[in-house]
Amino acid sequence: MFKAFIATVFIKYSKYWKGVFLQAISGSEKVVNIIAPGVEDSSVGRGREKDNTYLPLEEMRSRGAISRLHVLTRILATPRIQGYNASSLYAPVRLISDQTKVTIGDISKELREPKNPELVPIGYLHSDIPQSVLQHLRWLLQKDQIGQDVFLIGPPGPQRRLLAMSYLQLTKRETEFVTLTRDTTDTDLKQRREIRGGTSFYHDQSAVRAAIDGRVLILEGIEKTERNVLPVLNNLLENREMQLEDGRLLIASQRYDKLLQEHTQEELDQMRLVRVDENFRVIALGLPSPPYQGHPLDPPLRSRFQARNVSSLPYKVSLW
Repeated sequence: MFKAFIATVFIKYSKYWKGVFLQAISGSEKVVNIIAPGVEDSSVGRGREKDNTYLPLEEMRSRGAISRLHVLTRILATPRIQGYNASSLYAPVRLISDQTKVTIGDISKELREPKNPELVPIGYLHSDIPQSVLQHLRWLLQKDQIGQDVFLIGPPGPQRRLLAMSYLQLTKRETEFVTLTRDTTDTDLKQRREIRGGTSFYHDQSAVRAAIDGRVLILEGIEKTERNVLPVLNNLLENREMQLEDGRLLIASQRYDKLLQEHTQEELDQMRLVRVDENFRVIALGLPSPPYQGHPLDPPLRSRFQARNVSSLPYKVSLW
């Protein structure tokens, strides 16, 4: 908007710019008088000769236009904002990874060996990764470091899922994957009652397993579910707490550790308290709705995520 304003003023008053900027750049003592015709110069009669050099300002009769012209001149005289390095926006991002540490740009993370290697995605990373993908990976690594859940939103296509899987492979994170549809219910996210050997019991679903074991829960198609399904995850996303159907209660790791200082492990087990691992994260994948078909996220649930737009790659770099 600011650039458009500069272009409009420059085109409209182009025949007056030469004199104004030459005076501003040269620093001459002679100041061009741009007072509108008919306005008396207050310097006359105070020992200073009146400058009869006037610019034809038929179209600039308003004092507001003259004031804006002075402000614009001062802004253009400033080469750049102090302390702002615009070249850093275009600096290439480097990926350095080994068995114990991964570094993307200026963000680093210590790696740990997974307990279940079969749950770690493989085959998604290649040697030549485009800079746009590295920027997304750096952002995911930064949010993971500060313990925030993310929402990757973008047009239809596999790019969001490939990006999430590439990050999990890079950081050696175990994954629980849930594909959401309009038929998904809250039992598909929490616990499902099953019968084995004539006995009924509750079986933990992906969200509960990921929270207890410190895995990454991927929710794909988040815009397809009904509005009354995903709010069951609100408390798990915000406070890392969830009441299960079998009577257990998931609580955040900080609260559990404080209770463990006051009570024994047996007492906490009797209270049926379960610790949520501090490495538990959620990555949601979805389409913007509207314009695409689906249900928009509830504001309370939407506020739990840090969103990022993942657009489609150009054809030449989409084969990475």
